[in-house]
Amino acid sequence: MFLGDLMIKFDKKTYKDGSTKTQVRVVEGYRPGPGLPPKQRTIRDFGYLEDQKDPEAFLAEVRAFHDSYKKLNVPLRIEAAGTAKMYSEENRRLNYGYKFLEAVYRQLQIDEFIQNYEKSIGFRGEYSLGDIFKFFVLARILHPDSKRASFQLKNGFYGLQTDFSLPDVYRSLERIAGFEVQLQRHLNERVKQTIGRDLSYAFYDVTNYFFEIDFPADENDLRKRGVSKEHRTDPITAMGLFMDANGLPVSMSIFPGNTSDSLTLEPAIREVRESYGWGRLIAVADKGLNSSRNIDMLVNAGDGYIFSQILRGQKGQRYHEQLFDPDGWISNESGTYRYKLFVEEYEGRDKEGKKVLRKRKVLLYWNQAEAEMARRKREEKLEKAARSVRNNAYSIKKGVDEYTKELIVDPETGELLDHVKKQRCIDVEKAEKDAKFDGYFCLVTSELDLDERMIRRAYGGLWRIEQSFRIMKSDLYARPVFVSKNEHIRAHFLICFVALLIIRIIQHRMGNEALSAERIARALNAATCRVLRGGVIHLDDVGGMIAFQKRLDKEGKLVDTLAYSDEDEIALDYRLIQKVFGTDCYNIYWRQEEFNKVLNQITLA
Repeated sequence: MFLGDLMIKFDKKTYKDGSTKTQVRVVEGYRPGPGLPPKQRTIRDFGYLEDQKDPEAFLAEVRAFHDSYKKLNVPLRIEAAGTAKMYSEENRRLNYGYKFLEAVYRQLQIDEFIQNYEKSIGFRGEYSLGDIFKFFVLARILHPDSKRASFQLKNGFYGLQTDFSLPDVYRSLERIAGFEVQLQRHLNERVKQTIGRDLSYAFYDVTNYFFEIDFPADENDLRKRGVSKEHRTDPITAMGLFMDANGLPVSMSIFPGNTSDSLTLEPAIREVRESYGWGRLIAVADKGLNSSRNIDMLVNAGDGYIFSQILRGQKGQRYHEQLFDPDGWISNESGTYRYKLFVEEYEGRDKEGKKVLRKRKVLLYWNQAEAEMARRKREEKLEKAARSVRNNAYSIKKGVDEYTKELIVDPETGELLDHVKKQRCIDVEKAEKDAKFDGYFCLVTSELDLDERMIRRAYGGLWRIEQSFRIMKSDLYARPVFVSKNEHIRAHFLICFVALLIIRIIQHRMGNEALSAERIARALNAATCRVLRGGVIHLDDVGGMIAFQKRLDKEGKLVDTLAYSDEDEIALDYRLIQKVFGTDCYNIYWRQEEFNKVLNQITLA
């Protein structure tokens, strides 16, 4: 960082009457930022030499100040014009909190990757792909919105290169989609080198994102009508996400919205195996991915699986005898949990499609808290169903009408008849059947050496991928999606994927103190500054929200109470973020070059 010499400056000033005076100042040279021309700031203005009674003593005082300034911590001189107006540059607040996110971005060497990609394709655009991609990754975390709305905020970041137009942004999306797979491979290598990958289990799940449109554009459109996780009727696009045992995203795959969840696993695994050179993996997924085809695909490739298994209906019928047999269950002392573990033979198909007998472990378990929750939910549905029948109101089968059915009766005698009249009533029989399964769960695995705790612990890690989907949807506002072209859709989700990875890496470093994505973004959004005259930076207080007192719950976890404390929650969060990144930046005023130096030294500890 450039820092010019401290000097005594003599400036001659000529007045209208022809007289001259010599202004004496101690000034310091500085460079506002890399590549910018040097400037000077006034450290102290001593006035005019000709106005002094003893010029020699006056100059001696100036030289003494000059010499001591280099050794002592002399207060900064703050210049403020009395005629300064609102909306001037020095009154504008700029965010510098993004620098903590940029430090992770730098660690992942994304800028270098994009520069190499630009060279490999001979990119000759007048804009920088790297600048656009970085801006939208950072904006996705701090101010998630449409590309157009995010673009409007591009001048609100301290020292961030944003020399591009909105048309440049949309043109760049097609280029960004071009390195979708290559960037994911690069990120995986960087994570392995800097953090480490725990691929003892490969967690996989699928979700979908909606578009606020009526119809897809054509048959090749990724936006298709399908089974929405949010029960919407809009066209959707599906995303399959792999995550490692540390909770860090590994890769994502985009599918048309009408693709069944179970059909996404095979191409997703094929892609990661080809891209990342994975050895044997154990796929962990929920019952939506549990199909004979997927199990055969994994086992035939030498891989393993831990899947949840449906217990109700035809698919779960094979386990009913074991489930309702009171023998063989192992319970805890309080009787709130019990399980049954056994090995079963099942019929699969080898690579040639021939039938083959295989073995797997089956874990059945019951949890009292889950049973009570299922009972309460069913009773609520039954109450709504009763009101629906009385009012002759209709709903979707997954809602009120789950426990209603239609009978054909004689309107005079009430006798069941064909083609006379339909009468809706509460389906008590179905409710009683469902009650038998309250609190019961089933997991199946190819790993015969795993015990009950190991199976539960491995499958329990799936919550992190579900949380990642919630972060993408709720905190990163990945949907609704506002772009329409397939390439733009892929670029949008690649930006969301990188933003998610950055958040997850920070949370991983925080360990047991990990903040939510919302609180990380809130604290970093509050880190703002103003650039005053003379190259002086004024930092605003990072805070603004009262913290609640905490106490230990029955499980020994810290939880919030209703009593507030004397501390600021945002300030506490920011302090934790600074700790994780090894910084200690609490001074209000900084020389610009020193502030730049501090920001550039931010690294993930």
